[in-house]
Amino acid sequence: MIRCCCGCRTLAPLALFLAFLGIAGCGGGGRSSVQGTVTYDGQPVDDGGINFIAAGGGGEGGESGNASGDIREGKYSIDALRGPKPGKYKVEIYWNKKTGKMIPTPGDPDVKKPESKQVIPPKYNTKSELTADITSGTNTKDFALTP
Repeated sequence: MIRCCCGCRTLAPLALFLAFLGIAGCGGGGRSSVQGTVTYDGQPVDDGGINFIAAGGGGEGGESGNASGDIREGKYSIDALRGPKPGKYKVEIYWNKKTGKMIPTPGDPDVKKPESKQVIPPKYNTKSELTADITSGTNTKDFALTP
């Protein structure tokens, strides 16, 4: 225990503990976590992305509560620090699926990279018809997309 100059015990350990609780506890800033699965035509989406965009737009710099995450092996998870705020969202899903072909890298035709193409139709991304209602706390939102 630390003692101050007059010999009493200080409150430093208690203050440190309370500060830790503040960081570990309610750090989401009113945001929620969201997780789920994404399939397209029965296949798990791999190497994709998901965006939650606040209905009606919103502020700049993430103030609107918008959130984005990666989709790996058909699953995504966005924690409460980066997740959307409670409310209604338009959902965009992207999947740049590898075609199996190797193509030249722009600027260096001697270097090849795997070709990938967007396989999810615009109705699920650039012209998305998908929506989600996000509530406080943990949310599970699964998306089974069809061609």
